[in-house]
Amino acid sequence: MQEELDNLEIKVSYLELKFDELNQVIIEQDRAISKMKAQIEALEKKVVDLEEESGQDRPNRRPPHY
Repeated sequence: MQEELDNLEIKVSYLELKFDELNQVIIEQDRAISKMKAQIEALEKKVVDLEEESGQDRPNRRPPHY
């Protein structure tokens, strides 16, 4: 019986370690996603600002070199 308990404790310890590792990965991914969202928002603002600076609505068409 003691051996079975020891084996279970080993397995639980392993699972706790893996849980902590996976949790850290999720935290890092959340930070990366938040950073990317901020970058996208900044780029969208730059595009809007550039469109406003041009003073005209430019249709989406191919440049002449195509």
